[in-house]
Amino acid sequence: MVVDTSALLAILFNEESAPWVVDQLQGNVTLRMSTVNYAEALILVEDRSPHRLQEVRKAIEESSIRLVPPTAEHAEVAAAARLRYPINLGDCFAYALAKEEDCPLLTLDRAFRRTDLTVILPRRGA
Repeated sequence: MVVDTSALLAILFNEESAPWVVDQLQGNVTLRMSTVNYAEALILVEDRSPHRLQEVRKAIEESSIRLVPPTAEHAEVAAAARLRYPINLGDCFAYALAKEEDCPLLTLDRAFRRTDLTVILPRRGA
């Protein structure tokens, strides 16, 4: 499963959907995240809670999430996705990784419903 930035941030900022995200992650032995999304998460943590940056960095690096650097192929798939779907640049790299790995994407971003991926989203209100 590919983890989108939105899912990770829900946990890091103890958002309402955090318990749902944790449930989805538990027992999933193959978790991946694009380093583009990792950078996006670090930027948002630095912006919202700079005092937590080192704690968050360590937690992510020690987690079972495998950080995957983007390839030229990811860039091409991401560019095509950006032109085809209503998703931002960071989301395009989560999309590209999920396409390459042929696995579902865990996200809170409902815009992914319009893509051709298998998307794991909470039910509305969850």
